[in-house]
Parts: sequence; C-alpha cells; structure tokens
Amino acid sequence: LHFNYSMTVEIQTIEQVKTVTKPWGQEKWIQPGSSQYPFVLKELTLLAGQRTSLQVHEYKSESIIILKGTGSLLHHKKLFDCQRFQANGYNEEELLELIGDLQSVRLSPGMVFHTPPGTVHRMIAKTDLVYIEASTTELDDVIRLQDDRKRPHGKIDSEHK
Repeated sequence: LHFNYSMTVEIQTIEQVKTVTKPWGQEKWIQPGSSQYPFVLKELTLLAGQRTSLQVHEYKSESIIILKGTGSLLHHKKLFDCQRFQANGYNEEELLELIGDLQSVRLSPGMVFHTPPGTVHRMIAKTDLVYIEASTTELDDVIRLQDDRKRPHGKIDSEHK
C-alpha cells in the first residue's frame, strides 16, 4: 500500500457538494470518483410520479439503499447484450418483448439492491424517493432504452453545468 501523507481530510456538508438537476429530481455528488477515490457516491431524489430512464450499463455497477419514500424497481432477470444493441442487433419486437418482461419490486426505506453491468432497470417513485447510490466510475456508460424526455445515451452535459 502507498499512502499519500500530503492529502488532508476534506469536509463538506451535503449542501456544499455538486448538485445536478435532472428532469425527474436531483443528484448530489458526494464523491464524483477520482484516482484517490475510485468510486462514485451520490444522494438522489426521484420526485413522486417520476421515473428514471429504462437503462442498462455495459460496464458500470451500482448499489443502492433506499432512505425515504416508496416506489418500484423494474428490472429484467436476464442480462442484456449491450454490444449487440450498439451494433443495432436488436429489433423493435425484441425490445418490446424485453420491456413487457420486466419484473417489479416494491421499494421502501431500508431496501438495498445491486445492478451489475447488463441489468436493464428503471426506478419509479410513488412518493419522493431519496436514496444513496454507490457505483463504479463509468459515468458516461448509460444506454437509454426508453426515456420520457427522449434524452440520448450517455452523460447529459447540459444537466451537469
């Protein structure tokens, strides 16, 4: 192990961290990932009646704990072939079948779930959902299979200004 003794402890309040406004709520970037901290940690608020994109990640893994609120997690049991999708290897009928085959799990405070790469997933908020997400650092790795606002794949730069 190599210790960098010139580093100091950085202390902030949750109000001081970077906040990213999303069409469905907001993200507070507690730790945006770096060579010193090879992970991302966010507090997210998904507003009542809103839902995230139906999405999948080729490389990114996520772990989530629900702090407040209720809602649903939609997910597919089988892993999705991201490379096949990016090569236009899925037809519309296959994608509609996949969407129709999503499993729904009720979310409430204290629930924890993990989405490894290739997991098609979406969260829907019944009431305001507040949750913590820890993930790997591949922040551009978002394939949106459906999005209520027709946002493209990847990180949306305009949301991060």
